[in-house]
Amino acid sequence: MTTLLKALTAAGIGPRRACFRLITEGKVTVNDKPATNATLEVDPALDAIEADGRRVSAAQSYVYVKMNKPAGVLSAVHDTRGRPTVSGLVPPRYRDLRLFPVGRLDMDSTGLVLMTNDGDLAYRLMHPSYGYEKEYHVSLKVSLTDADVRSLSQGVLLEGQRTAPARIARLNDRAGIKYSVTLAEGRKRQVRRMLASLGKPPTTLERVRIHTLRLGALAPGDAVPLTQAELAALRGNASR
Repeated sequence: MTTLLKALTAAGIGPRRACFRLITEGKVTVNDKPATNATLEVDPALDAIEADGRRVSAAQSYVYVKMNKPAGVLSAVHDTRGRPTVSGLVPPRYRDLRLFPVGRLDMDSTGLVLMTNDGDLAYRLMHPSYGYEKEYHVSLKVSLTDADVRSLSQGVLLEGQRTAPARIARLNDRAGIKYSVTLAEGRKRQVRRMLASLGKPPTTLERVRIHTLRLGALAPGDAVPLTQAELAALRGNASR
């Protein structure tokens, strides 16, 4: 037996937050009866569970794929307007497994995206209460001043709320002005908005790390399964 919420995430229906929303919105049934209690005890091998009209089978094997998202691709499973999404970059052998991206990376940005059907791991990596870091490399037209760095390090106001402190480091880049920005939270377009609030919006933004997982030398548009070492580090640290 397990809870309904865990059964949905284990079956790869989506990340924990999305599955919880399906339950509370009345889009989940157990044995043909609406189930709005996420902690309801169920047996996926015996109970007939449906989520948003789809039959939920017993827990499937988890898959973890990292990719280098190019600009112009949405961090989404599908798009009603027909724009390209990260699902189209997943290797063909994994495309029937309902993989979803962990966290946001806006359309104009590039870099590391983790695709998985492991809802529990995705929840821990995304939820700000766990404080897992994401690192970005940004290009600017002008350098940050010492005052700019202090502001980012102390947190800036976005829509009346102060962001968590960011770590800023200047990078050696002959092609221009580049910085590393490391955050432990993930508001929508946060890095871009933080820098824009200082009058210095980035010209490019690339995510290079999610917690222990690094982009490395992966070429734009490429996607590969995590190595055993990458997965062990990600699982081991994200379980704390």
